[in-house]
Amino acid sequence: MAKLMVRDPFTEFGDLFGSAFGTAPFARRAAGAAQMPVNIYETEQGIAIEASLPGFDSEDIEVAYEDGRLTIRAAHDAESCEDAAHDHQTRRYRHREVFRRRLERSFKLGEQFDAEAIGAELKNGVLRLSLSRSESAEPRRIPISAN
Repeated sequence: MAKLMVRDPFTEFGDLFGSAFGTAPFARRAAGAAQMPVNIYETEQGIAIEASLPGFDSEDIEVAYEDGRLTIRAAHDAESCEDAAHDHQTRRYRHREVFRRRLERSFKLGEQFDAEAIGAELKNGVLRLSLSRSESAEPRRIPISAN
């Protein structure tokens, strides 16, 4: 029995616009920076973000939260690129997929998170950020008075 394949004619448009404007409506890609893969999920206190940053040390990574926008930047410093272990100028590569590079990712999260309580941990090439909601952003019940 033959299987019927359903084709969505608008799939190509989604790929076109997704690559032109970033992978998600809340994510922004920096010009000239490669894309870092992330997972974002909710926790009881707020949200958690896991960013894949293999090969980066904690000194190479910067996290900023300003005006409701969280930005993660990772760049190898010039000294580590000139190190003998990473001497890319004299090597004759047959195949190359690992580059010394700069990564940046930015998310518009709003101002409901406490900037002072953002936690960051780098372990096995994965940066884990935890953002707690501020007390003013916590849901609360509003009493209704009856006349």
